[in-house]
Amino acid sequence: MRYVEQPLHELVPESLFSKLSVWLSDERYCPIGSASPVWFDIETTGLSALSSSVYMIGAIAPSATSDPEPRNWVFRQWFAERPSEEAEVITAFSGSLPEHCALLHFNGTTFDIPFLRDRSRALGLPVTWPSVSVDLYTQLRRLKTPAALASCRQKDLEPYAGYDREDPYDGGELIRFYSEFVGFSKIHKPEAEDRYRDLARHNREDLLGLVSLVRIYDCFALLDGGLDDAELISYNEDAAEFQLLSSLSWPAGLTLSKPLDKLLTLPDRLLGTSLSVAADADGRPVLRVPFLTEPAKHFYPNFKDYYYLTVEGKVVHKSIASYMDRAYCRPAKRDEAFDWFRGELLPQPFELFAPSFSYGIKDECLLFPGRELPKHPERHTDYVASLLSLFLKSSAKRSSGK
Repeated sequence: MRYVEQPLHELVPESLFSKLSVWLSDERYCPIGSASPVWFDIETTGLSALSSSVYMIGAIAPSATSDPEPRNWVFRQWFAERPSEEAEVITAFSGSLPEHCALLHFNGTTFDIPFLRDRSRALGLPVTWPSVSVDLYTQLRRLKTPAALASCRQKDLEPYAGYDREDPYDGGELIRFYSEFVGFSKIHKPEAEDRYRDLARHNREDLLGLVSLVRIYDCFALLDGGLDDAELISYNEDAAEFQLLSSLSWPAGLTLSKPLDKLLTLPDRLLGTSLSVAADADGRPVLRVPFLTEPAKHFYPNFKDYYYLTVEGKVVHKSIASYMDRAYCRPAKRDEAFDWFRGELLPQPFELFAPSFSYGIKDECLLFPGRELPKHPERHTDYVASLLSLFLKSSAKRSSGK
């Protein structure tokens, strides 16, 4: 078995350590309590633990002194130079785990952890794996839809974390490389070492890319209440734009979009209209809120106080209807008691600006006249925070109106 150990500070930029410390202390995203974090990734000869084996395990964890400071963590790697060394690799990795630790991984809940458990049982290894773990995939996959990602693999997310991967290979190619390493190691040592470097680099970059993903969590934290202030920087015929002011940074190149038809019963002409957050030329996030120009309705909450005029197609208060011929009016239904508004409208998740309007009586989001926005700068931060909370919220798609 081949073993490699290297200080983490030699492998990642200094700026990452502060991000790691903040992320590890945030129970919303890293609920491990006082457990010692161990980032890990395995390399296997296939997808099934019944017919495949583990040939490499990489980990990033506190040093033997259990120092909680990320800058003093170490990168470790165990490699089976022969398939018969699989048990030695698994035992060495499990033996390195602190007594009270949590496993941190990307999709390890589905693959890595069950694979290790199954292989341990198959090899008769008396290994007890930690019960606490954090799967970054299950958290970060919430970005797939708002970021318009084709998939949510770790490699797809790493560019937003500022991680530039050199390794060009995928797991399938590495299975062949390992087979070639085992064959070359018997007759062609230089070729075997070339293959080993490819295998080791892939695993190392998987781990370094994994810890780098904590940079993306500034995006989550900002959307989840990390906004300090919001400044209205543009108000034109198309949209209102706000500079998002926060100590948190925005992931490089990340643009999030939230279709408003997830929240409103949009008329057909407005389908495709979205809220968006993207970085400006200086890397600062900007929220763009589009104006909606189709006429909308203000539904009266006290609709039982109104009567519907069947000929005119409008409602009047019951105090007026009492003087009218009942053959031409009847008690109004809830969706009939409304006034129209024609002009520029902006969405609001709840009524910060009154009166509110909507396109459908069951809409999750309300509308208000855009002209009200510049009049109330004291409400801008609360308004923007309410819109940011929508980006990671799941919502069933509504049918369009007419």
